[in-house]
Amino acid sequence: MKINILTLFPNMFDGFLNESIIKRARDKKLVDINVHNIRDYTSDKHKHVDDTPYGGGAGMLLKCEPIFNAIESIKKENTKVIMLTPEGEKFNQKLAYSLSKEEDIILLCGHYEGFDERIKSIVDKEISIGDYILTGGELPAMVVTDSVTRLIKGVIEEESHLNDSFNNDLLDYPQYTKPQEFRGMKVPDILLSGDHKKIDEWRENESVKKTEEKRPDLIKSSKEHKRKKIGNYSLIDDNKKIRMFDLKINSSYNFIPKKIKKEEVAGISKVILVEPTFVEAIAKKNINKKMDILLKQIAIVLNDETDDEGAEYVLGEIDRLENIIISNYSNYLSDAYIGLIKNKLKMLKDEINLKMMMKARVVDYENERGRRL
Repeated sequence: MKINILTLFPNMFDGFLNESIIKRARDKKLVDINVHNIRDYTSDKHKHVDDTPYGGGAGMLLKCEPIFNAIESIKKENTKVIMLTPEGEKFNQKLAYSLSKEEDIILLCGHYEGFDERIKSIVDKEISIGDYILTGGELPAMVVTDSVTRLIKGVIEEESHLNDSFNNDLLDYPQYTKPQEFRGMKVPDILLSGDHKKIDEWRENESVKKTEEKRPDLIKSSKEHKRKKIGNYSLIDDNKKIRMFDLKINSSYNFIPKKIKKEEVAGISKVILVEPTFVEAIAKKNINKKMDILLKQIAIVLNDETDDEGAEYVLGEIDRLENIIISNYSNYLSDAYIGLIKNKLKMLKDEINLKMMMKARVVDYENERGRRL
């Protein structure tokens, strides 16, 4: 992904771009972020970028010429131009996800009293990070860049942003680390229990409780969409959204929900996932579960010197899992990830075959030794 930032104060971005996650993402070439000084695109020797407003009034406005020049110089066919302005759409996690799918964006930072209105003619979208006034668009540009960059594949672990606050209309649940007790404050016993099902239930309940206490507006918004939690699934009935039979599905992943009771929801026999990021996460989760089961079976076989049938069975299970991954999940996962899983399965198969070969050699040696005696 490429992000170009147009600003009058490029030095403000020096620390931001060279620290923490943003720096690592740039070093790995997962994102290409460039800062451009709008003054470099002026045509007069004094590099004027602003002027007084027609009709009078306080302050200065950013002129059309340097900004048009800058955008037209940088913009490509697939570039989305975003103006950071108090008039724009309120920035949120949903919008961050949407922008993270873009290949190329330009963030236009305002300053002084604002923009000449004609600049909006070459802008694709206007965004505001909140209902307050800042001295310029540099901080909003950093906020948008940071929020979007962390959602780019490979920048952080996928589970980290899937569990973020606001992803499911709820705040994040309380979290704890060592020590277990600090100044009389203890980690909840449930988190030390090892019962992951109960831990998940506790976390969900705590998320709801925290949201009701601190952001009841999110709960209200969720209720307006008639959200109903059933098992591990969340169903939304929102008349404002597009109807299912109007939705064009080019690539989707289907599964049959196991925990939906007929008396709760009638007629649900299949769930269709269409969001690529969610499909990928579900596919990887299913593969990891199957791998965990397989590894436990392999551990038993490798520790049992007498179990020949078990070894043959596990070899068959490895082949079966590889076929499942290729037939069920290959359309939703990268070739690199599929290749990594296949290499792991090959290593496991080689380890079992090696054990069987070594055991066969021992048996041959014992038989030969017996004949000599």
